[in-house]
Amino acid sequence: MLEKLRELVQGAKRVAIVTHKRADADALACAKVLELVLTRLGLEVAGVFCPEGSPIRGCDEEVPLGVDLYVLADVASMSQIPPICGRCIRVDHHVAGDDLPGIVAERPSCTEVALELAEEVGVEIPPDVAKLAVLGIYTDTGRLRRADAKTFRLLAQLLEKTGGVLGDLLGSEEGVREEPAVLALLKGMQRVEFYKSQIGLICTSHVSAYEADLATLLVSAGCRIAIVASRKDDGIHIVFRSRGVDVATLAKSIGAGGGHREAAVSVISERLPKSQLPDFLRSLVKRLFQNATPLV
Repeated sequence: MLEKLRELVQGAKRVAIVTHKRADADALACAKVLELVLTRLGLEVAGVFCPEGSPIRGCDEEVPLGVDLYVLADVASMSQIPPICGRCIRVDHHVAGDDLPGIVAERPSCTEVALELAEEVGVEIPPDVAKLAVLGIYTDTGRLRRADAKTFRLLAQLLEKTGGVLGDLLGSEEGVREEPAVLALLKGMQRVEFYKSQIGLICTSHVSAYEADLATLLVSAGCRIAIVASRKDDGIHIVFRSRGVDVATLAKSIGAGGGHREAAVSVISERLPKSQLPDFLRSLVKRLFQNATPLV
């Protein structure tokens, strides 16, 4: 992968690393490791930038101008970032997404892809980045449910660098949710609609924020597929989560976006009032799952 990365960045001197909007731990960890890799390759890194910020912090929101290259970390689709005028490559782990030049490896987390590049270039991962990488891998693998032997080997190496144990490093992630998140999830649960289908229970809802958290919660409650909509400035965001169903293909089929097998997002360029989101979701379920029948 390293030689391919060298080819992709050829001719660039100053680069910016950009994550998807509201970067989660995996996106930020991937970006921070890539910052070390690109610096080792002799590039000037303007910084790590997270459009709309990150709950974890540790990055700037405003994507800079005046760079030779934008390196997109954990970005499956250009719909996940603000419009960027300039040369872009992506380092990603999603099986479905936009056809952009870059390095895409099917791994449970993007952090693992960046760590493999770091190993090839011979860069040392400092303890603070290693701690973030542990959190990124843990959360993006569904609390290690999608982890394989290679994932656990990487986690072992990272824990050696931090000198800690897994439970201690995950203390903040496992803690009590803040009140705005709790309220959003409770409201979303009140709006859930259920459908019986040949593949299992399909659950839909809509919220203004924390849509990924709600979708994950619905799957943990037993839904085979969770579909959660939210209204954003660029249209309607549809978050998919599943147990064992390829939702990346579903997301790609309805709009701009993509993801990996059990977690994906799609952006539909429509403007709808909040009151129409339930009907929108009903139509979407009918379109994607013709055999689905609503449960009262």
